[in-house]
Amino acid sequence: MASIYLRLGNFQEAEELVILVVNKRREVLGEHHPDTLDSTGDLALTLSRIGRLRDAEELNVVVLKNWRHILGETHPYTLTAMSNLAVTYSRLGRLQEAEALKLEVLERQRKILGQNHPDTLLSMANLAVTYHHLGRFREAEVLEVAVLQGRKSSLGENHPDTMFTMSNLAFTYHKLERLQEAEDLGILVLEMRRNILGDNHPDTLFGMAKLAMTYGKLGRLQEAETMLVEAVKKLTDLLGHNHPTTLRAQSNLGSTLNKLERWKEAEDLLLPALEKQKNILSANHPHIMNTINSLAFTYTKLGKLKEAEDLNDALKRLEV
Repeated sequence: MASIYLRLGNFQEAEELVILVVNKRREVLGEHHPDTLDSTGDLALTLSRIGRLRDAEELNVVVLKNWRHILGETHPYTLTAMSNLAVTYSRLGRLQEAEALKLEVLERQRKILGQNHPDTLLSMANLAVTYHHLGRFREAEVLEVAVLQGRKSSLGENHPDTMFTMSNLAFTYHKLERLQEAEDLGILVLEMRRNILGDNHPDTLFGMAKLAMTYGKLGRLQEAETMLVEAVKKLTDLLGHNHPTTLRAQSNLGSTLNKLERWKEAEDLLLPALEKQKNILSANHPHIMNTINSLAFTYTKLGKLKEAEDLNDALKRLEV
């Protein structure tokens, strides 16, 4: 049931149920029983989805250590735990650690499970996300095209995992300046998510925010602003002010307001977004660096040159 709630985007209900299961299994079966470890991994996944990334990391480390001890390095459960930890590293911005762990998992899964196994495809999709963060979009595209083909064949076009891959591929096209392809695929997946998941599902809202970024690049700033305002409001209601996805959409809205020359409104969004991102992400996370860059531009336009200079200096240190 907790897994279903997670799919539906009902994160609070998922967290409450999986905590109940973990506590009961610890009490009845013990800390190291496979069922307890399985539920603890589910809890780590839930915490990661709701933005509690450091808590998720701690649990993932414990689960991985125990699976390695009980089942060995190459068991599918161990590899899944490694993959989950790598995803958390990626979300935290610890990209080199994430890439190394994801590559190790993917190589083992290909040998043990085969290229088209769902777990292998998931690892390929996760590695592509890290390549996004690293700016290696052509490598991401190669993986995402392969994952999309495999998921369409095994899961169907309307499965949430397939739609997730379509959304990521649309974002890759955006970054590669293939904007018409990005828009076409982004619109398609957004409509599919609206029909299947509903207007207020987090995946739908995040897809809306990413499509808005493409509209911004195409110069359709009013459309971008309208979509981002809606996405930020609904994500805030669903996930809270401090969730990484909410903050990313808020930062993107600030950048759009910059392009509309509404500097003070942009500052009012970007400054709190940056402060909150600093509390939950690593210092050199790409989302933080994007927000710093946007806010420095805003300060320059507002005549706050000292603040802009300080941010640019900080950005240079992070890039090094």
